[in-house]
Amino acid sequence: MDLFALPDWIIWGLVAIVLVVAEMLTTVYVALGFAIAAAVVALVTWLFPGMHIFFQGLIWASIGLIVWLGLSRWHKLRRKARRDINDFDSVSSLPRADRERRDAMRSRNGD
Repeated sequence: MDLFALPDWIIWGLVAIVLVVAEMLTTVYVALGFAIAAAVVALVTWLFPGMHIFFQGLIWASIGLIVWLGLSRWHKLRRKARRDINDFDSVSSLPRADRERRDAMRSRNGD
């Protein structure tokens, strides 16, 4: 079976599946963005068969880049809003009685 003898929408669908699998094996959103774009191009070529390959590639690249940049920005904002686990205050983890005792000792010592 010749892979390139298949209709364009099937080829783009296979590209989308391969990119989703690649995204699952990595930790970046690049493959996911381009997988979503490949699925969109598969839908467009199914609706409009015979579209030139240049336009298919242009649609794929532009939508993939837009989705990837959007996911990157969303992830960056989500990461900024999250509390840093390395910002740890050992006093706040103590029981209330121990914190009060520690504060009392500090005030006696003049700290």
